[in-house]
Amino acid sequence: MAIDDTKTFAEVLDKRRILICVGSGGVGKTTTSAVVGLQAALSGKRVLVLTIDPARRLANSLGIDEIGNERQKIPLERFQEIGLEPKGELWAMMLDMKESFDRLVQRDAPDEETRDAILNNRFYHYFSTSLAGTQEYAASERLYDLHEEGHFDLIVLDTPPTTHALDFLEAPERLADAVGSRALQWLYKPGVLSGRPGRGLMAVGTNYVMRTLGKFTGGELLRELSVFLRTFSALFDGFEQRARAVQKLLASDDVGFLVVTAPDTLTVEEALFFHDQLGSEALNVDGFVVNRVHPRWVDENTLDRGERELAAKLEALAQRMDHFPESLDFDAMAASMVENALQFQLRADQDAGSVVHMSQELPSETPIVQVPYFNQDIHSLGGLDTARRELFG
Repeated sequence: MAIDDTKTFAEVLDKRRILICVGSGGVGKTTTSAVVGLQAALSGKRVLVLTIDPARRLANSLGIDEIGNERQKIPLERFQEIGLEPKGELWAMMLDMKESFDRLVQRDAPDEETRDAILNNRFYHYFSTSLAGTQEYAASERLYDLHEEGHFDLIVLDTPPTTHALDFLEAPERLADAVGSRALQWLYKPGVLSGRPGRGLMAVGTNYVMRTLGKFTGGELLRELSVFLRTFSALFDGFEQRARAVQKLLASDDVGFLVVTAPDTLTVEEALFFHDQLGSEALNVDGFVVNRVHPRWVDENTLDRGERELAAKLEALAQRMDHFPESLDFDAMAASMVENALQFQLRADQDAGSVVHMSQELPSETPIVQVPYFNQDIHSLGGLDTARRELFG
């Protein structure tokens, strides 16, 4: 197969309404998301780049001070500064987990009293900000809402680092299963286990269980937990319904996944694992992006000519300069440069081998697009455009 298939990769933008970037931490998912969004905006689409990574790299890369929970349009003059004239629009948004969950409560609470009881409960504050899986669930809900609004031609989602590609995808179902468990229902529903009324936590009263638990947690804390569960349970049916809707959306033809990786062996194996997991769920994997690939900057013939020839060229170059230190050791300089080139060449060979390994493990129709190693991180719109030109040709 063609290892680098930019034409096929570019066509991804024309057939999806949502692109989700997945991968390990530190492989460049945020940058890739912004680059894909920039390309789509230049081609005429109205694009939103949504990140749930708490880092501020996306704002820095787009040249703006801060991105919040509300969508923010990247000003046209930002593009003009680097000689670009987008035919569409580029918007950015960073998910605020607490605000996103508050929106769910305000939307699904049956009345104002229930809404306020949930929002003011301290267990809810922990639940909506710290409990494992809530970030992914809030992101999937927000993504669904943005898709349903139909305001954007393309939404690019930058997911958080994860060791399991399906953490984001499975969060709605896991949360629905948790709130429907019999153990949890015992705390707020009377008679769930016993079949008799008056056996929930609030009905336990001053019995032995309540007194014993109260010694460790405080009776008031238990009561507050039960109040939270009882009021929050009014939203559980809505969670379950939306979870099914979100999962249906993610498996639809509107949604595609980009697996982002680095070329080192361990990260490549994780990326291949992500691909297998996504494929097992019959989800659309549109391609692989391999970031920071070391290119072969020096050809073999140049390296074979050795240090002496390089030292002579360095000395001849220095003599053409008006002033240069006479103490320069051209032999040492040449040796250091050759050693550096050899080490870089070794990395280039290793990276090339990793990409070949990926091409052998993946279906032949899966495009693998490479972005070369840059000597510094990307922190500007101009840097994103440089990466875009490498990614899309």
